[in-house]
Amino acid sequence: MIKQQLRDLLGVYLKKHLTCDFDINWIEIEIPKHADHGHFSTPISFRLASLLRQSPAQIADDLVAYLNDIAEVRKVCFCEALNGFVNVRLADDYLYSYVISIRSKKPSFATLSESILVEYVSANPTGPLHIGHGRWAVLGDVMCRLLAYTGQSFSSEFYVNDAGKQIQLFYDSVAAVKDNKSIPENGYQGDYIHDLAKSSEDPVAVVIQQQKDVLASMGVSLDSWFSEKSLYQDSLIDDVLALLEKQSFLVYKDEATWFKTTLFGDDKDRVLVKSDGSYTYFLVDIAYHFTKIQRGYSQLVNILGADHHGYVKRLEACVKALSQDKPAVELTIIIGQLVNLFRAGEPVRMSKRTGDMIALADVIDEIGSDAVRFFLIQNSADTHIDFDLDLAKKQSSENPVFYVQYAHARMHSLLTKLDYNEAHKEDYEFTDAEKQLLHTCSLFYDVVWDATRLYLPYKIAQYAYQLARSFHLFYEACPMKTASDGDRQRRLSLVFHTKQLLADVLALLGVKAPDQM
Repeated sequence: MIKQQLRDLLGVYLKKHLTCDFDINWIEIEIPKHADHGHFSTPISFRLASLLRQSPAQIADDLVAYLNDIAEVRKVCFCEALNGFVNVRLADDYLYSYVISIRSKKPSFATLSESILVEYVSANPTGPLHIGHGRWAVLGDVMCRLLAYTGQSFSSEFYVNDAGKQIQLFYDSVAAVKDNKSIPENGYQGDYIHDLAKSSEDPVAVVIQQQKDVLASMGVSLDSWFSEKSLYQDSLIDDVLALLEKQSFLVYKDEATWFKTTLFGDDKDRVLVKSDGSYTYFLVDIAYHFTKIQRGYSQLVNILGADHHGYVKRLEACVKALSQDKPAVELTIIIGQLVNLFRAGEPVRMSKRTGDMIALADVIDEIGSDAVRFFLIQNSADTHIDFDLDLAKKQSSENPVFYVQYAHARMHSLLTKLDYNEAHKEDYEFTDAEKQLLHTCSLFYDVVWDATRLYLPYKIAQYAYQLARSFHLFYEACPMKTASDGDRQRRLSLVFHTKQLLADVLALLGVKAPDQM
């Protein structure tokens, strides 16, 4: 990881010159906007100015002198200071040797946590999964693929909300249709309710299996499905209340039981047991998170829908309270924003099958799993998605998933049609397009690590597009059939290694890397 190596080198310098503790990860390594500024740049001098009581320009000069004085650094790059920034330009031959060996020299990634639990989708078993659930599914699945790739210890889990008032209303809705009665007020509608009414099977069990099947159809498989009902059956809710009482985190007022979440940064205390003795959903959720901590997970990652935005502080409070007498448990909450579907420029609002939502299965049937996955992962989770179904079906460069997959197919075609000699050796003179492709390829491990440690899986989709774009530009600028044998073999070597990398990137996204299109 080139960026990490730069961080490590700068970290050695900072340890010598700073008297305070610092986190090496706050050494930002960026890609300069202007190619003539090099391959990498860091603005660290600006952050150090107040600590060292020097100007950013002076600090940058000192850092460059330090880096250029290291023999191993001089062999692979040239560093220069510009307006307070430290810019790094890698040598062409180093970039090439790095890229052609990149897959055989996978780095050892750091351990994020002893044991990570990623909870995602967690839809109510009261109907088909909708397109929003699909977004959370892809987010979680790509996250887990990244965790696996970087060697983390983790599990994935779907929390099944199979208890409570909504489940009872769902049962009542199915029973009403079965008995030719009116569906209860605010009950569940849609053709699927009528289909369930025709079956003698437990409707909740049927829906859970349908949800599993739909997720499987888009390549999503979770390690466990945790039943909310088990929390009641195992008396875990009572255990949690007793624990919070023992820790003096409960207060009784207005005939209700309150959790003093304000002790942990929440804006107000929260009711756990109502005045009528019934439990709030929050209490049940606390019990569920208690099981996560009991099972030994040291980092909890929750991917939740946009309607849970106000839930963050109270969940953080519950994890802090429940892990008081245990090693610190870290909670990361990712809120997935809404997905709006469009067809022919118009919003797609209704589904006959579900009554009030667009079923994920319908979208997969229409455009395929690859397009669904790519379109749902290419943006940051905190942004809304306007999902154009017509665009997702286009066989053109306008469609990002087609654009990326076509790059892989085009590479395969070149390597099949032209005689590539992998053992070919020659002193290379690289064109600008070749240098750009080499640079993009060299970013692979850094992008993977950043996407993993920051829980930003969309960075992988953006990198896939960036890699495809660099290749397409290279393809247009660097002819191969008419090139000299030396140029052709050099370029085919780039194609060969880029193809392998792009296949790895697409595998992380759960998207196929086709040889033909």
